[in-house]
Amino acid sequence: MSLCSKRFLKVAIWVASFSCLCPSASSAAPPLQPVPIQAALVKTLQADRIAVGDSVLAKVSVGWNDPQCALRQGAILEGRVVAAKAHSKASKPSELALLFESGQCGGRAMKPLPLTLAAVVAPAPDTNEGLYQGDETLPLSSAPGLGIGDVNNVGPALGGNSAGGMRSVQAAAATVFSMAPGPRLPQKVMPGQVIGLKGINLSVGLGPQGSSVLSSAKRNVRLAAGSLLVLVLRPNAPPSPPSAPVAASPFSSSTAAAPAKSIPEPAPIPDETEICAPPHCSLALESNETSTRNARAAAIFSVKELGYPPKPTFEMHQLDFEAAISYLGAKELLFSFNPHQMVPRSGLEGEGQTVRIIRGALIDLGSLKVEKVVDWRVQDRGRYLWAAGRDRLLIHSGSELRLYGPGLKLQEKLSLGGPLAFVRVSPSGTYIAVGVVHERHTPAIHRELAEEENREPEEDVQVRVLNAKLGVLTTVMRSSWQPPPVLLDEGEIRLSSGGKNRWRVLEYDWTSQQRLLARFDSSCVPQAASLPPDLLFVVGCDSRTSGKWYRVLRPDGKLVLKGWSSAEDLDQIVAGSEQGETFAVAVARAGHALTPDSVFHAADLQSEYIGVYRTENGKRMFGVTVPSPAPTQQTFSLSPGGEKLAVFGADQISIYDVPGVVAARK
Repeated sequence: MSLCSKRFLKVAIWVASFSCLCPSASSAAPPLQPVPIQAALVKTLQADRIAVGDSVLAKVSVGWNDPQCALRQGAILEGRVVAAKAHSKASKPSELALLFESGQCGGRAMKPLPLTLAAVVAPAPDTNEGLYQGDETLPLSSAPGLGIGDVNNVGPALGGNSAGGMRSVQAAAATVFSMAPGPRLPQKVMPGQVIGLKGINLSVGLGPQGSSVLSSAKRNVRLAAGSLLVLVLRPNAPPSPPSAPVAASPFSSSTAAAPAKSIPEPAPIPDETEICAPPHCSLALESNETSTRNARAAAIFSVKELGYPPKPTFEMHQLDFEAAISYLGAKELLFSFNPHQMVPRSGLEGEGQTVRIIRGALIDLGSLKVEKVVDWRVQDRGRYLWAAGRDRLLIHSGSELRLYGPGLKLQEKLSLGGPLAFVRVSPSGTYIAVGVVHERHTPAIHRELAEEENREPEEDVQVRVLNAKLGVLTTVMRSSWQPPPVLLDEGEIRLSSGGKNRWRVLEYDWTSQQRLLARFDSSCVPQAASLPPDLLFVVGCDSRTSGKWYRVLRPDGKLVLKGWSSAEDLDQIVAGSEQGETFAVAVARAGHALTPDSVFHAADLQSEYIGVYRTENGKRMFGVTVPSPAPTQQTFSLSPGGEKLAVFGADQISIYDVPGVVAARK
């Protein structure tokens, strides 16, 4: 039986009750089991590298319901190896007997679930797992509270007159689950079939203890990770205790949002990576390092007295979030950092949990004196500070997000209820997307999955869309393997694969309308971020070299700036000014070429170049090269008007005048 085309839509598989295959089965026609369980094997199994009793994990590909058990997409099934026989010269046949006995029925805990392996399908070809692919996940605008269309409910970014831009979530369902679909399957699978794996046979339920036996006459039995297992409830097995009451599988149609409107794709537009013509776009050309190193600061502030520690000596894979600098209005600057002091732990914090103290020093720019010093407790090593609109900063502190205004006065706060996955803010601060991790597994299953998959296991991430006052507008559940959303004021931006090394930039506005903004080539998975006034920053890889390219796009997809960095350069980081007249791009350079998996030390960083560009046309207005920079991502900040650039390097903060900004306003 041949596999269906890649374009064939996913269909339900049916498998006859396997009792008809057993010699002792009744001659009466058996009932059909129309909805078997489809699960992907987590780790490769090979008969000569596995032992009897070893655990076997599989991940449910499609939500499944039974009166005794509800399995959501991504739930774990656990089995074991009952028998294993390796291929050898003396005994050529190889066998592997598998038995599945438990699953995550209605929650994290494993519960008895007797299953029989009825069929096997080879894993699908590799795809860009975890990326937005067309409508693999529903856009945020499809969630309750976001798909509006009435001018009275649309915010100013879309020409409406509503302050929130969304209707109240009380008028809609509380949560929408939006996950990637399961693998593409054959139209029909029969008991005992092994599809796509030559030379392997399957005897259903005929092995020891009722296990199913995979066999090969010429080589070791091998099932690759990702192989699709088709399993049915085992007859004559003791019934499983009822799972915790659940209204329905969280991924059933009863809770899923309506799909986004099907809108014809616009006519093809040219590859914007090749179009950058003055006066509307500029190239970020190589700067004169001597002149930028000698740029004179208008003011300098030493951070030694604040307790800032020396550069770390440990190995790093990327620039960290151990320090940050940000304007808080035109007259104040917040410098925050990890003083690396002993941190007393509370009883609620686990032994292995990361806990940092972040010290924030509010600096008055008129007197260059510290107005206030505050310590925050942060329970991870991720980013903890974001600009959130005019004269506001968002801080991750403990189990909360806190919104601060001028004078570092607390304005709003939001309880997270779990580990923070990410924060994304639209350029004006009108919309904020916050991701909170919800653990799918018990600690034991989590550890086993991490070991077998060699990465952090897939978790649920509750994405809350907030307004400017941290009010929750809607909630969507996504996978931790999906990239965080990228927000413009008009809607959500997604990067979608269009074939080998081809990518598209798609916008889903808050009324669920889809628009193609740009196309480009990238030999790696591209990254995107938004910045004031309403720009999009995209970074990708050049397939012809070892370097990376970066682009700054307007909301209509037109280029503002086009640049390139070499293999010696680390992350490209961008920030904009609140009033939207300028933006800055920073690139840190190491003393040797780095691959994506390379480790480095802070001492390997030779310099960081920061260029300031005019939003109108991408023209460079100012540039500075910082020798021996700090190994952190948030080393610079533009003043609200864009006429000042604050830079943190070594043990001081330097403030530079950006020429031409004030004159351009007159």
